[in-house]
Parts: sequence; C-alpha cells; structure tokens
Amino acid sequence: MSGEEYNRSDNDTLIVTDDREDRYSRLRLISWWEQDVIQSSSVMVVGVGALGNEVAKNLALLGVGRLILVDFDVVEASNLTRSVLFRAHDSGRRKVDVAVERIRELNPDVNVTGLHADINLDVGLGVFRRMNVVVGCLDNREARLSVNRACCRVGVPWVDGGIQELSGAVKVFLPGGACYECGMSEVDYRLMNLRYSCPLLRREDIIMGRVPTVPTVSSIIGGMQAQEAVKLIHGMTDSGGKVYNYSGLAGDFYSVEMPFRKDCMSHETYDNIIELDEGADTLTPKRLMEIDCEQNHGGEPGFVVLDRELVTCLKCPGCGIEREHAVALGKVTEDHARCAECGNLMMPELTHTIHSDDPIAERTFAELGMPPLHILSVRRRTGTAYYELSADSNKIMSSGKIFSEKF
Repeated sequence: MSGEEYNRSDNDTLIVTDDREDRYSRLRLISWWEQDVIQSSSVMVVGVGALGNEVAKNLALLGVGRLILVDFDVVEASNLTRSVLFRAHDSGRRKVDVAVERIRELNPDVNVTGLHADINLDVGLGVFRRMNVVVGCLDNREARLSVNRACCRVGVPWVDGGIQELSGAVKVFLPGGACYECGMSEVDYRLMNLRYSCPLLRREDIIMGRVPTVPTVSSIIGGMQAQEAVKLIHGMTDSGGKVYNYSGLAGDFYSVEMPFRKDCMSHETYDNIIELDEGADTLTPKRLMEIDCEQNHGGEPGFVVLDRELVTCLKCPGCGIEREHAVALGKVTEDHARCAECGNLMMPELTHTIHSDDPIAERTFAELGMPPLHILSVRRRTGTAYYELSADSNKIMSSGKIFSEKF
C-alpha cells in the first residue's frame, strides 16, 4: 500500500499507519521503540555549541516532548562551520534563542525552552530533577563537574561528550555508579582552578583554549550522545559506566570501563525532597528554618547549608576597607573586587551556612544568588532535610527566562 506502513503494538495487533501523516512512522517500525515514551520525556542539553547543535537537532527530530537548552554564550562567526542551527545573520544573538527558533521549525511537536544561564550558578537542582536525561555538550571541567554533582544529587542519568580535531568521546553516567568526578585526577583539579585567582575570585580575562574541531566529528559524537539519551529514556542502561572513544584518524571505536571511587565527593544524594509553595524571590533562610521546625513537629531548630560558597564581606588587606556583600562566590569577579581606594584585590569572607540570627537570614534566596527552582538543605542534629522551591516551576519550565547576571 503506497505511503503506508504496518506497525506492531505490544499486543501484537497489526496497526496500519499512513507515513504521509505520521512523521514518526519509520521510528515506530523499530521493535522496541516507544514513541509515546519519547514524547513524554524531558531532556536538558547543556551547551549549545557544535555538539549541542547536533544533539538538540537529533532529539527534536526524534520527537522528544520537552527539550531544555542551556548556554550563556552568543553566536560567533567561528560557530558557523560546526553548528547546523546557526546562520550568518545570527551573529551576536544568544545561542539558546537561535537554537529554540530552529528547533521549533524542525519539529513543532517539541516543547523547547532556552535558558540563557551559567550552568554552574543559575540553574536550580529542581530543573535537573524534572529531567529524564541530561546531555552535557561542554568544553570545560568546571561545568562538567557542576552537571555531574547536580545529576548525582537528584538521581538523574547524564551523557557527557567531548571532541577535538577528528576524535571524540562519549561517557554515560548512571545514578549510583561511576561518575565524572570518579575519573578526575589531581591534574584535572589543578587545571580547573586555573580559572580562578588566589582568593578564589572568578577571572574574566583568562583566555580559555579554543579546541580545534571539524563538523564531521561533531555529528558523530553528538549523534552517539543523542542515541544514548534515547536508550536511557527507554530504560536501557547497558552503556552506563563506560567511555566510548572514537579516533577519526584511525577510524577506530573502543570502549573502556570508568573507575568508581567510593569516597567520591559527587556521590551525595538528596533524598525525600519536600516541595514548597515558595520561590527564590520570596523565601528567606529564616522562614525556611521555621518551616523545617514545623515539618519537624517543633523539634530542634536547624540551619541552612548552601551547596556553594557565599561571599559575606570583601576586605582590603592594604587600606582595611570592608565592603558588605551577600552573593554567591562565582558571581564576584576580580574586577569587581578591586578596592576603589588603593586598587588592591579585596579578600572575600566566605560561608556556606546560615543560622537564624545571621543578618543575611532575612534576605531572600534570590538576593543571596540562589537560582529559581533550587533545592535547599536544612541540617539539624537528627539529620538533613531537603526543600525545593517548587513555586518557581512554572516560571522556569514555561517561560525559559533565566538571565545570567554577574555581580
């Protein structure tokens, strides 16, 4: 029958579909394929460069129901040789904005959201928690480590990809198994710390190395990443804990098992997360501690433990000037920390805990640099409780407007 295909359902009943009307008809011919599962899934792609373009394009063509794209960069001329979604007239525009437009053109069925955000600081754990799979298309260790720790905390699998010249690698991480940090060496940590100055203030003027790549290897590795994501959505976990290496010069593929470290710092998990009808721009640490007391039936008060360092004050070692601040460490740059009087680099005072009598306990979590839909910890003698700022869900998952603002 011209233009028609036969499809077999779970109960072995033959169903006739017209592939002129059903864009997924050829996918449905795969014996194990479940298009309904694909269309009800949520995938986050972190990084919308060469790899991210390929991954997003493939997932859109496959009909993934919800696609969230995260990047804080803009389109440059050098992107045009390796990025299928960008055009010359897109130069200077946000990558996520352009990618969202092109994905909607490719497949209107996909609910795609773009987050112009720094994955290290601006994307709450609740966003990760709502994903079936996260796909990392990143070019630095710090971002990979952030994605790894977020996925471990909320129990979401993720697929990492990396490319250089004609070669690349794909890594599949499952909850409870070997993770990205398990394979990090002392050299990796030292290279990651090069992005920061001595007092841990973020450097803006470091020129990060540009990795030479060609579009062919982006297609190969990005295709593998999308394929692994689809397998994970279908419940196939055979690739977990493995690195798939590809050498374009030799034309070779090989895989190796990833190491597992029992003492790995990324293996912390957040259990029994409590959803709050509160958002980052309304809830304060003091109110969260009160809520925890109520949840704990009037038990011993706890204190808030943040998953990042907070700068509470900047002190100049030269002239002694102090400047009060309450902002996440990663948002304070060297330029902003220069003393206006003597030009010395001011030293930050840091904390990652907040008690009810601290002055900053009255500020909202948004004012303290915590992202929307984040998950916060309250620790007490009897244990730790985890609270999600769930009121931010509609704002983030619908509008897709997160703006990366530096202090």
